[in-house]
Amino acid sequence: MENMGYYKPDDCFICKNGRHLDYVSKYTSHAKDGTEREISVYRCEDCSDCPYRSVCCKAKEENRRKEISVCWEFQKMRQQSYRNITTEEGKLLRCNRSIQVEGAFGQLKHNRSFKRFLTGGNIKVLAELLFLGLSQNIAHFVSKCNSSLQKQHLIQPKAYLKF
Repeated sequence: MENMGYYKPDDCFICKNGRHLDYVSKYTSHAKDGTEREISVYRCEDCSDCPYRSVCCKAKEENRRKEISVCWEFQKMRQQSYRNITTEEGKLLRCNRSIQVEGAFGQLKHNRSFKRFLTGGNIKVLAELLFLGLSQNIAHFVSKCNSSLQKQHLIQPKAYLKF
């Protein structure tokens, strides 16, 4: 779908070869968490002699046409998310997430020699994970109290870092 253009007046997609994927139907998808999503289905009129068929269509049958399913609500959320992460604040938060979150797991694995959970069962594993997180947070708090970064929550990236 990302490599196809959407033509809103006709409600169709246009593929790389210039063929139209016209609106066919709409159905409601039910997720495990109970949410419902409205999915629109678009299908190409004919893909048989298309030079891009092997790249575009995954189906092995020759008479099968290209078909895509689109959840417009999801696409709107995806665009909003992209706008959020490309702002200056979004870049700063992305940079700090990689430093803070991945660093915490690295600390647990390397410095605390954490290899695997010692208990079995969801409740016991959760309790062990909470204790690991608590110990990590206490160590981080003590470290911050002893350093000059007491009131700084986000680390500013260097000027040469480009996103």
